[in-house]
Amino acid sequence: MGGCYESSTRYSPPINVWKTASEGSLRGFFAKGNIEDLIDAYKSYQNNNQNGFIKHLLEHRKVGMSPKEFPEIEYEIKFNIDVTGKGKEPELVEYLDAFDYPATKNARFLKDAINTVSVGENYFFGKDDEEVLVVISKGGKTYLKEKSQPLPLQTTVPYQEILIKRTEDRYEAPIEKVLAKLMELGKKDVEYKGVIRKEKGDYFMLDTWHGRIFSCTVTRAKMGENVQRQLELEYAGYIPGFKGHEFENETQLIETAVELAKTIAVLNGKTKIKSWMAELDITHQRKYDFVRSNGEPEEKPCFNLQKDLGRLIEGKK
Repeated sequence: MGGCYESSTRYSPPINVWKTASEGSLRGFFAKGNIEDLIDAYKSYQNNNQNGFIKHLLEHRKVGMSPKEFPEIEYEIKFNIDVTGKGKEPELVEYLDAFDYPATKNARFLKDAINTVSVGENYFFGKDDEEVLVVISKGGKTYLKEKSQPLPLQTTVPYQEILIKRTEDRYEAPIEKVLAKLMELGKKDVEYKGVIRKEKGDYFMLDTWHGRIFSCTVTRAKMGENVQRQLELEYAGYIPGFKGHEFENETQLIETAVELAKTIAVLNGKTKIKSWMAELDITHQRKYDFVRSNGEPEEKPCFNLQKDLGRLIEGKK
């Protein structure tokens, strides 16, 4: 999950916002909608700041956290990252830095290289191929995440089948609430599937036509000797005031997400990361699928709930 722009940057280093040269261009852009003014503001800002342009836009519009249409819905497109190389694999932040999007005169998307990186453990529960609950332990806190099965799309956008739409609810929960939730699910024949160590890092993309924000999250999930690497793009909100933005127009939102996926494939489908090479391909594989694909032998269970969650509980004492 990428989340909204503000929540995904709360642990990032302070941003030194340099405004002078970009403010005039921004005023012109929001007055007339000329994308070249927005690109000029972006370039001026980038001359003095490595990241934070979206935060700068929110401040210019006097908005704290970016508003989000359909806040209960997740709109996501996933790429599998297939890597080859010798020696130590690049760090996650090196993956984030490698994906490049030139700010050309009429660029459709602009990169905000926040590069927030975190590590945690995800514990998965489900029934067959239905993911029911994820318990997340990260940064000294515990969270519960519940997602629905994929929802049907009511639009006719070309290539919309690469996008996954589903409801999502994520919230912080003390360990007592986690255990109570697991007892409740146990009565419904929900089974424990396993745990992964998950590294994730975010950068963000701004749609220059409609002002929508998308998180681009590189994840590296490890389970035993197996590793799943993905780039996940997800709708994360919008900047108020873009003249092309049509509020809660799902067709426009999905068209933009698909266009961003195309842009990623064209510009970064094959990307060199230090001495390694990364190739991207569209996938629908969930972390839940990755956990299940590690095998569930018929002779004995693959995973030990008491053992795995015992580590989590001990860590909270």
